[in-house]
Amino acid sequence: MVKRYLEFIKEADEVDKEEVVASESEGDESSSSEYLEVKEHLKELVDKTIEKSGDKYEKFIEKYLKNPKEVKIDGLISDSDIYDFYDKWKNDIDKMLNDVRFFDESPKDVCGGDGVGLYSYIIKATEKAIFEFIKMK
Repeated sequence: MVKRYLEFIKEADEVDKEEVVASESEGDESSSSEYLEVKEHLKELVDKTIEKSGDKYEKFIEKYLKNPKEVKIDGLISDSDIYDFYDKWKNDIDKMLNDVRFFDESPKDVCGGDGVGLYSYIIKATEKAIFEFIKMK
């Protein structure tokens, strides 16, 4: 009986691994068509930002991807702006964070010394999602 149970568990693990591999390969193909509206919104915010600085879009994105904490996007500077962005795009953000396995990390690790308040967790999570959206092309 125990032997049959162990075989059942082994088969279930193999099926789960196959599904993960299949979903990851699908994600690569559909990533360009996924999240179109939120990526377009971010592109508009970046365009407004580079209007003031005179930078080129590609150069700005490159700088942002290298150091997202230092490069600020107009409309996403203060915590309240970031929370408003989350509120507007929460379904896409939550899906993205799930795709990159953000929720596997403990909130204490995510927030670090900021404490583990829900508001600070949402801000950190949204910042991570914004980075991932911008990283997509």
